[in-house]
Amino acid sequence: MDRRYLHENAELGFQLPKTSAYVFNRLKSMGYTPKRLGRCALTAEIGVGERCFLLRADMDALPIKEQSGEGFACIHGNMHACGHDMHTTMLLAAADVLKRQEANLKGRLRFLFQPAEETLEGAEYCIKKGCLDGVSAAMMLHVLPLSAYPTGTVIVSSAGVSAPAADFFDLNFYGKSCHGSSPWQGVDAILLGAKSMLALETLSSREFSSSVPMSLTCGQFHAGEADNVLASKAVLSGTLRAMSEETRAAVKKRMGEIVTATAKSLRGRVKITYKSGCPCLENDESLSGLVYEVAQRTIGKERVCSSADFPKGGVGGSEDFAYISQAVPSIMVGLCAGEKGSSEPLHSPHIRFAEAAMPYGVAVLSAVALAYCRGAGS
Repeated sequence: MDRRYLHENAELGFQLPKTSAYVFNRLKSMGYTPKRLGRCALTAEIGVGERCFLLRADMDALPIKEQSGEGFACIHGNMHACGHDMHTTMLLAAADVLKRQEANLKGRLRFLFQPAEETLEGAEYCIKKGCLDGVSAAMMLHVLPLSAYPTGTVIVSSAGVSAPAADFFDLNFYGKSCHGSSPWQGVDAILLGAKSMLALETLSSREFSSSVPMSLTCGQFHAGEADNVLASKAVLSGTLRAMSEETRAAVKKRMGEIVTATAKSLRGRVKITYKSGCPCLENDESLSGLVYEVAQRTIGKERVCSSADFPKGGVGGSEDFAYISQAVPSIMVGLCAGEKGSSEPLHSPHIRFAEAAMPYGVAVLSAVALAYCRGAGS
């Protein structure tokens, strides 16, 4: 089974030799002529015409030691804890279904198997390599561990933002080393970082309204080489999430001002480095309506709902499909695939997904692609 092979052989980022080779060979076996796109990405296409609908699946895993208890668990330190193995499997199955419908297409279908979503680098990379050349619209599907809903329930994103912009950053603090017995002779980089982290806490509590969805989290703090020496350098690393580009820019501006002033007040300095990130994921109103209608017709009204039906709260995880959504009309679709009674979240080493959800995902991907190619969603 595709999913179990991919799960057992989970790979990271742009380093997907086994995964990419497997997908390439599966596409060839269906009659496709897959094309390699830079570092491990793959595309395949069928149909003719100006309109081109892109279906995208991500293929990379996480550097997590799996503790799911699955008989096909990955044993080399990586894990598909975000369901990308299921995304790839469903897109392969949809590609097989759609290949058999090629004669009925009135447009083109392109399949993108993308690396490095977890690092928020893969989509932008694929765009630069030409994956969107000639594409009219795009769709992605993501499994969700929502066990309270029937397996295979589809959640269609309403128009607007469904996933926040993201930035990963390093705050590099520079001080002056000295003996721990005479700290006044140096500048403590650990103190620069600690004071800055506390100062940044005021952003969400004092500078932005609670009605403005944003999150600023520092997840790593590295400094020092000896117990009795003031650290000359400290690195505070974290992530920013925001549900609008305006909020994203405002937080980054204030963040820079705060840490610069804090470091200077303690006789040190700081350099901010933004590593990777992505913009907000924007869903197209016309595509949202099309997917909702087609999904209801395909898998039943009782299994389809809109993201607008769910209470708003927090910012949620980011998704680098956002780069695609900023370039062409796009839609993000959720698929409930939580194990019955489980409350494990995405990225948990214990998470298990319900494989029974996949046929519903395949059906919706295939049906929407056919509907678009027949002129719907214009």
